[in-house]
Amino acid sequence: MLTLPLEKPGVAPRKLQLSLNKGARFIVEVRWECDADHADDVDLHALEAVNDGFGAKVTALTAILSTYNTTRMNPRGGVLATGVDGSFQTPSGGLAHSGDKRVQNNSESIVIDGSKIPLEVNEIPILVTVHEADHGGGHDGGDEDEDEPAFGDIDLCVITLTDDKGRELGAYQLSSEFRDFNVVQLGSLLLGPDGWEYAAVGRGFNGDFNDVLAHFS
Repeated sequence: MLTLPLEKPGVAPRKLQLSLNKGARFIVEVRWECDADHADDVDLHALEAVNDGFGAKVTALTAILSTYNTTRMNPRGGVLATGVDGSFQTPSGGLAHSGDKRVQNNSESIVIDGSKIPLEVNEIPILVTVHEADHGGGHDGGDEDEDEPAFGDIDLCVITLTDDKGRELGAYQLSSEFRDFNVVQLGSLLLGPDGWEYAAVGRGFNGDFNDVLAHFS
């Protein structure tokens, strides 16, 4: 299990009140730009998790909305069916992904439908990853370690959170403090007695996606 939370002690996460309607819908979009000659790919992920006071946990593969968990990307182990257009969703329909976009200067999005989220789910961690680095002339240095993917290789990575009317509720740009990491938990949607709210986390990880999932299982 990963033990690299990187939160600053004593600093409570900032929360953004979203809606008093437990059936509210939200859209999370990641947009990235990179002019360098490499094949870094940025992906967006979300989990249908349960937090009983000891951290968000998932106990079934069907609760993991990730390209790595689709039958197209991982035919031997993925459990989420991939649509003709590349989109996929959790069985509940509460989390729906636009599909993997590997073209640079592109975007991916996740639609979160509160009316379809399983009743026991009270936290939805949102994560973004970068992988498949293949550096060319666009970056300085020649150390072999630079072949490891990291957000420092991405010129711009912006995540926006909007409601179903297209109103922007928050926008977050990955800052230089995450340049050495290839996975960042941006934050979590939390379901409380007054509805959903967004808590910014800013937690960096290194490793593959299974290493990250170990933190949530």
